[in-house]
Amino acid sequence: MNELDLEQFASGMWAPRKKLSVREWAEGNLVLSERVSSSPGPYSTILTPYVREPLEDFKDESVRTTILCWGAQTAKTTTILAGLAYRLDMNPVPSMWVMPNENLARSFSEYRWLPMVDDCPALARHKPSNTDKYKLMEQHYDKMSLWFFGSNSPANLSSRSVGLLICDETDKFAEASSKEAGAIQLAEARTRTYPLSLTIQTSTPTTEFGYIWQSFLRGDQRYYHVPCPFCGDMQVLSWPNVKWDETAKNENGEWDNERVRATAYYECPACKEKITDGHKTKMLRLGKWKPANPNPEPNIKSYHLSGLYSPWETFGKLAVKFINDKKSIMGLQDFINSVLAQPWVEQSEEEPIRVSGSGYRLGSKWEDAQRRIITADIQEAGGFHMWVVIRGWKLDGSSRLEWCGRLETWDSLRAMQLDWKVDDKMVFCDSADQTRDVYYNACRYGWTCLLGSDSPLFAHTSGKVRVNRPYSAMQWGDPLSGTGRNAVAEGLQRQRCPVIRWSNPTIKDMVQMLRIGKMGKWEIPDDTPDDWHNHMNAEVKRPKYNPLTGRTKLVWHRLKKDNHLRDCECMNLVGAMLSGCMPVPQESVVEGKLDGINQPSEQAEAGIGLDSLSHRG
Repeated sequence: MNELDLEQFASGMWAPRKKLSVREWAEGNLVLSERVSSSPGPYSTILTPYVREPLEDFKDESVRTTILCWGAQTAKTTTILAGLAYRLDMNPVPSMWVMPNENLARSFSEYRWLPMVDDCPALARHKPSNTDKYKLMEQHYDKMSLWFFGSNSPANLSSRSVGLLICDETDKFAEASSKEAGAIQLAEARTRTYPLSLTIQTSTPTTEFGYIWQSFLRGDQRYYHVPCPFCGDMQVLSWPNVKWDETAKNENGEWDNERVRATAYYECPACKEKITDGHKTKMLRLGKWKPANPNPEPNIKSYHLSGLYSPWETFGKLAVKFINDKKSIMGLQDFINSVLAQPWVEQSEEEPIRVSGSGYRLGSKWEDAQRRIITADIQEAGGFHMWVVIRGWKLDGSSRLEWCGRLETWDSLRAMQLDWKVDDKMVFCDSADQTRDVYYNACRYGWTCLLGSDSPLFAHTSGKVRVNRPYSAMQWGDPLSGTGRNAVAEGLQRQRCPVIRWSNPTIKDMVQMLRIGKMGKWEIPDDTPDDWHNHMNAEVKRPKYNPLTGRTKLVWHRLKKDNHLRDCECMNLVGAMLSGCMPVPQESVVEGKLDGINQPSEQAEAGIGLDSLSHRG
């Protein structure tokens, strides 16, 4: 090597590293493969210019917290991945990525993050040579450690100090308990040793009291303003301005999906011109983030973005989705949450509701019923008795109350079942009271036991798919456990009976929507007894403040002792879900993704089903 070579080598070696913006680094280094993106190739923000400002928060030392309250299909997750990748290469710091549960975190690391590291030389060069330091949930790079945790593991969340904390899908995080603070509070406490720490919180919202919406309100509340291509008015895209041809209906008067899709447009509120999907790319490129909160908490930048901005969604596609989703209250809530990124606003109702009759008499059998379900709430106080509801169901979710009242004996319930010709599997008994006796008669007659729970959802696993539903997987109850007695000698059909837990808060919400006519056809007779109306009005929703989390939410509050027929109606709805008569609200986790609510056509796989209720011994 001559003197000139040495001089060039030294000058290159000591040359200052070029200061790149996060966007410049990401677009110059990241490559997205088909394994991690539906748009594989070099990373680019051309289609999603709204991600550029949030990306720079990963470098901005004045920002302590960034909130992304964004809708689906807006590149939210890819943006966070790009920011984390930048920190790994350019500004490494111990980091933690928290997701709702460990299974989701593990899947996300395996299918989203690690493939990105492998596909990007700027990241791959930081991988440790020792494979023991490079695992799915814990990775120790040359200058940075990264952990993936589920929100349901307080011990893990409180065991690491980090300078970068990413909380993904916060509204699905585990709640605080009497023994532990909430997941976000535990994780944020681990950033305090880093004076320039950064916390990223992201989620589609749920309710107005949900964590992401409350966090968004704490920040400066930035909205993305785009110009009208005709008049130049800078505006925030909002759903009421999405319109379509009013004549786009079929011969039955129903919306024609293809015609709605073809005629949908966005109407500028200023000049009333029709903005089409072809205008969106330029509008996004000329858009700007503008804060709306004049008095935010210091160092918190919060961003709101609806799915209307997504370059992968058309106005027509969203219009069709809205038309179909609004057919049910669950679908409408999903649209408001996941597409519009708005919270579902619940109303606390203190005034009693009086449901009107539907032109038939109590005791009349509904000839159109395709399923008939009996539910019984067992009581011991004041002497053994039970409150019973019989409701007929059609497979489209419509139902009719056929009988309700009080019975005094198990034999009376059996006689009523036989008189109404109800299948054994479609008789559901509450097993919270007199549990062994309930199990005994369920085994005797082939009935199913139900048990209410305060859990909002229950996990179901099938292969790589983890699904959360408002009822549990099937368990088994043994009335003769520990007695030394034999089922055959006792004259029982089975040794054990099926037991299924159901979510009090979720099912009660659905029954309330049915009562007020916001979720399908749910009929009662003209001469429905006062007991039914009184029991149905025995509970109301009221705000409840949680001092552990500082959050308020609406919860069901019991006004009167007698709510038994209400519980029967709730259990009847659970039975309708199990038998495929009602859509099942659920969240699916498949390879690191959260999906929404099942549509009725998917019921065969969503519910436990009639066949699964065969009583195995």
